[in-house]
Parts: sequence; C-alpha cells; structure tokens
Amino acid sequence: MRKVIPYIASQFRKDKIWLRRTKPSKRQYQIMLAIDDSSSMVDNHSKQLALESLALISNALTLLESGDLSICSFGESVQVLHPFTEQFTSHSGSRLLQQFTFEQKKTKVAQLLKKATSVMLDAHSRQRGILGNPETSQLLLIVSDGRGLFNEGMETVRSAVRQAREAGVFLVFVIIDNPQNKDSILDIKVPVFRSGSQLPEIKPYMDYFPFPFYIILRDINSLPHVLCDALRQWFELVTAVDV
Repeated sequence: MRKVIPYIASQFRKDKIWLRRTKPSKRQYQIMLAIDDSSSMVDNHSKQLALESLALISNALTLLESGDLSICSFGESVQVLHPFTEQFTSHSGSRLLQQFTFEQKKTKVAQLLKKATSVMLDAHSRQRGILGNPETSQLLLIVSDGRGLFNEGMETVRSAVRQAREAGVFLVFVIIDNPQNKDSILDIKVPVFRSGSQLPEIKPYMDYFPFPFYIILRDINSLPHVLCDALRQWFELVTAVDV
C-alpha cells in the first residue's frame, strides 16, 4: 500500500511499484543524411520532402533517446550543414533547407563517402570518450537520383564504398527515379572496357551500382515513408545483434 499511494497520486504514471527491472540499452545511434544538391535533383517537391525526411529521422532518434543526427549536402563539394555535436530542433529544418540550391553540376559520391566516413569516425571516437565504450551503430542515408556516380572513376567509388563499410558505416542509397524522365535509371547503359579488347561492352548501369543496399523510388511523395521503413529495418537489424 505504501507504494500504491504514490502510484495513484502520479495518475498511474509512476509505475515502479512492481519493482520491474529493465535493462538499459547501451547502444547509441548516429545517422547521417546526405542529400544530393546537384541540378539533376531539381523537383517541385524536393525541398518539402527534404524537410519531411529531416523531421522523420530526428523524431525517430528523439524516441530512441540515444541518437545523434548529422545532415550534409553533396554534389561538386560536400558541406556538413548540421554536425553531430548540435542538437536537431524544430528550427533546424527550415534553416538547413535554405542552404540547398540544387544547382551543383556534378555528383562526386566518392568525395561524399570519404568525408562522411571521416566525420562518423570522429563522432564515434568523441562518443567513446564521453560515454566510455558504448556500442555505436552508424548509418549513412544517401538521397539522390543515382545518376553520374562514376564521375570520379568506377574503381574510386567502389574503393570509397569499401572503406566506409570497413569503418562500420552501414550504407543505404535511396534512388529518386522520377517517372517524368525519358529514361528510368533501370534503362541506363554504361560502356565497360575489358582488358585486351578495344571495343567496350554495353552493360546495364545498375549491374555496376556500387551500393549493396539501395531503394529505387519512383513516387517521390512517398520518400518519407520509404525512409521510415528503411530506418525500421536498420533498427531491427542492429537490435537483433544484441539479442
């Protein structure tokens, strides 16, 4: 009875009367959202969808109470718009969107991966110094139309993907495949040169897509829902390791 009275007085919110023991989670989450700022991404809904995506991921981390969020733009250059060290607030989204122009002329994805990997390694080390030695899961979500990824060379991009994965960064690439385009990304072909052959072979672009986990999204309005599902599956994959 001594414990029941404060339970009722707290309007049944103070639920410690049964001496329930819960094991606190020691896992921390760090998510970086990279949005393609190149001109090929121009769409009437791009900025609004970017804002909704930012809000979605920030809300997910808020519910977890153990996550950090970083936002960056990429194209010809990579710019970290919101570092892991800053708290994401309701005012952050509108401020960040003002920095997207969708006017950059190239998509340098290897440069993005190298920068993102470096930033995430630093964030991991900083967190380890603050919290001791927590289990940290890191996710890089890339939102782009997926075109022109080999501007820096196919092997350069593949090497950057490999280095990011070796650093423990989980990569998910969301391909915005606008149905209004003449050709889908599934229709694109690339020349592949073989040693000893003067003529290249023409192969489907997606046969050489360097990211092992990707989503092809044709309905751009469903981007927030797709990101939500991708996050859910990643959380399930991570927590399955803890069981």
